Amino acid sequence: MVSRLGFTPISGEDTIPEIGVGVLGYGFMGRVHTNAYRKIPSTFWPPVARPKLVAVCGRNAELVATAARRYGYGGFYLDWRAMLDDDRIQIVNNCGPHSLHTEPSIAALEAGKHVLCEKPMALNASDGARMLLAARKSGGKHMCGFNYRFVPAVRLAREVIERGLLGTIYHFRGHYLQESAHDPERPLAKAPDPAAPWVGSLLNLGSHLVDMARFLVGEPVSASALVSTFEPTRSLASGERIAVEADDAFLALLQFDNGSIGVLEASRVATGRKNRQYWEVNGSKGSLCFDLERLNELQACLEFGAAESLTGFQNVLVTEAQHPYLKFWWPRGHILGWEHAHVNEIYHFVEAVVGQKDVGPYGATFEDGYRAAVVCDAIVESARSGRRIPIQYEM
Repeated sequence: MVSRLGFTPISGEDTIPEIGVGVLGYGFMGRVHTNAYRKIPSTFWPPVARPKLVAVCGRNAELVATAARRYGYGGFYLDWRAMLDDDRIQIVNNCGPHSLHTEPSIAALEAGKHVLCEKPMALNASDGARMLLAARKSGGKHMCGFNYRFVPAVRLAREVIERGLLGTIYHFRGHYLQESAHDPERPLAKAPDPAAPWVGSLLNLGSHLVDMARFLVGEPVSASALVSTFEPTRSLASGERIAVEADDAFLALLQFDNGSIGVLEASRVATGRKNRQYWEVNGSKGSLCFDLERLNELQACLEFGAAESLTGFQNVLVTEAQHPYLKFWWPRGHILGWEHAHVNEIYHFVEAVVGQKDVGPYGATFEDGYRAAVVCDAIVESARSGRRIPIQYEM
């Protein structure tokens, strides 16, 4: 017989309110976001609300049922429209395919839900404008999933820039490199959906760079670009060759409204690169560098006022309690991983919903998602026309 001597059961009513969550999509990003919701109470204590995983939605009944059971959802839907009618859900988290970002997000806002939509928020500026308009009309909270804003080193970089420690910003350069499409003979994992536009290096990877440039430097006012598809056809598992619409790589030159300039580069055919994101900001008083493959570190060069023997770049391990978000995590020196930025991001959104705080400027709103789409459209237009394209926001 097991003795329970000394055991004290939890008593009393839990005073932490619940907030119902419905997630569209059960694949990679659906799993990532679900993991973040589940980690909120163990990380941010006491949380402003305890997320309740009401439902997950997908098209394949067997797979979505397995996902619901695996991730701890109360149930599942096969139709996102039906999920929006569930009054137990206050937050709709759109992690669906890129082509399903616009319509379900708009419908959710119109249904009175708060919406977090993964990036790229929209496949073009026109759809982004529709989403932003719906968000403004709804009065609800809205967020675009540019999760790298919530890496502690990135947030620290923003604080350094806001304090003026870099002086006048001269230059932003960033690249995002992967090898996902480097082998032209590797069959596609699945046949493309005729109703879903292909998304290549620009929207899938470059949109992160566009947002990071805006987050750290300011608004771009013009773009000159090259966009390339190196393999015009790809194989299916059956051996059939099909035409490829997605771009493999792009290069863009940006002019910012504060007079600084920027260089963006992304590729999905960078052989050997798994998930290499790097950016650097140069100013009149110093520079900052960040490498996603070393996401706990920020390289800083603050020349003025330093001892002559200490000039040059210094490595800052961003794991001290005074660094952004670190007071909620582990003791000093214990590093974070890629998933933890999503926990920080999603709790920021929950706080905004429950605490009536603003999502921006540190979280990306639907306005940020729309503006990223405008910049991406300008990059495409520049590549097509061979001209420098002005960047103009209509909303």
